Amino acid sequence: QRKQMALLQKVRCKDIFTTGGNPTVWNGHLTDFVPVLHGTTPRDTSVFDRDLGESVPDPLEFIQQHGAQYSAYSLDFDQRVLGLVKVGEGVDIKKAPFLYQAQRKNAEELLLIPFDVLPAIADALTGTLSTVQNIFLYNTGRCGSTLMCKALDVIDQVQAVSEPDIFTAIFERACTRDVLLTSDEEKEAIMLLRSSILLLNFCIHQNDPSKPVICYKFRGEVVFVADIIQKAVPQAKTIFMYRDLPGFYDSYLHLSFSGRYFRYFVETGLRIDAFFRVTTIKNVCPHFKFSLEHPRVSTCPVTHGIPFVFVSFWLLQMQKAFDLIQQDSTSFFHACLSYEQLLEHKEHIILKVLENVNVDVPSDADISPQLREVFGLDSQKGSVMKSGRRIGNEALSSWVGSWERNFFSTVLEHFNG
Repeated sequence: QRKQMALLQKVRCKDIFTTGGNPTVWNGHLTDFVPVLHGTTPRDTSVFDRDLGESVPDPLEFIQQHGAQYSAYSLDFDQRVLGLVKVGEGVDIKKAPFLYQAQRKNAEELLLIPFDVLPAIADALTGTLSTVQNIFLYNTGRCGSTLMCKALDVIDQVQAVSEPDIFTAIFERACTRDVLLTSDEEKEAIMLLRSSILLLNFCIHQNDPSKPVICYKFRGEVVFVADIIQKAVPQAKTIFMYRDLPGFYDSYLHLSFSGRYFRYFVETGLRIDAFFRVTTIKNVCPHFKFSLEHPRVSTCPVTHGIPFVFVSFWLLQMQKAFDLIQQDSTSFFHACLSYEQLLEHKEHIILKVLENVNVDVPSDADISPQLREVFGLDSQKGSVMKSGRRIGNEALSSWVGSWERNFFSTVLEHFNG
């Protein structure tokens, strides 16, 4: 069998991702891109078409020379390649609310590295990254984690990056197929995570070597593969952020129904959401399909509409976080905090979290003004995931009433069996 070579090609993202709206939050896949040849995209071509790119005989040497410009984007298990993207000149993807969206939208080149050459690349990079320390920020979503990420990025020695999407590719592999990972597949997943994290670290550290602590804030579903990630980077520090169920539910609903209570009331009351919206969500959001079909909730005797989607997802995330703590309390979690605690204690809790994850902030460094500035901004501004709960400075009233609370109780009772 001829050894597969690394491949470099000019690309752009597909049109569906350039117009905003829901597709921008879809998980990152290498098929998000199409090849660009002489300024145009040939019909019926794929980024995996080896005739369209140029071979890279020594990917390690290429990474050592150009790795600062190429950031790991996603994995493809059918083609068995890791894809790294190079974005257009002058675009600082690290400052975007969500890294994967900025990578996708601004990609100009795609480097495909076969799985079998990744261990050698990872081993070679390990030495140059000996000073780098990783922090992994797990969260339920809708809990202030993007705000936390921005706040951590203010700290002198920390670089915080929001939502690289390599990790959701591992979630899809481990949790959304009908079969569990075999031990060989888990070993491969650990190798892929170790290699991808080292390549991300290399890219970020090359761009700013003065900040050796690199924090990755994950998407909500990544907590389901936290144990595999920790095996890949056992020395990493971990944080878990969450929000109480009414607040989480309320925030997600405002987002889903664009802040229109009437639409929520009618769709859920007439069960329109269960027939149309849920089917669509399951097709484009593997994590919601996973939670709806999970054996602990799939037989719950309530309408499996949008309310059930969010409640079941929250429950399974919180249960997984609890299980991780029970199984390995030394790795999970070095800091746990709620949305409410973050908003109440602001910079004081940030400093406490940093202390817990062994980041030493000099006592004479007054970072309070910068942190206060972060707390005054909308951390997801310009993104589809921006909170729908605010109009100007006004927070909209909660949609959680007695029907919702009874619904929570029913699902919780079933979940706790």
